[in-house]
Amino acid sequence: MRRKSWTLLLLLALATPAWAGDVRCTTYEERTLDRLQTICSDGSRATSYWNKTLSRWESTVSPPPGQTCAGRLNPKTRQWEGRCR
Repeated sequence: MRRKSWTLLLLLALATPAWAGDVRCTTYEERTLDRLQTICSDGSRATSYWNKTLSRWESTVSPPPGQTCAGRLNPKTRQWEGRCR
């Protein structure tokens, strides 16, 4: 159940126009690789998988082509916060 809740939250966050601006994202499940793949209209991508050992979602996000990202890890939430340009 927890896995489905996190999946739903991830999809909601990526699909909410207020958070995404003009960028549109599509998320689909790759069952053979047991992961979620998100591709956005600006060229950014995200790959997410469930880490069974740590019981949490792990994600790798790639910025749009030609852009770099700068940010930091928030010590309280343990999530990356930053911007890409």
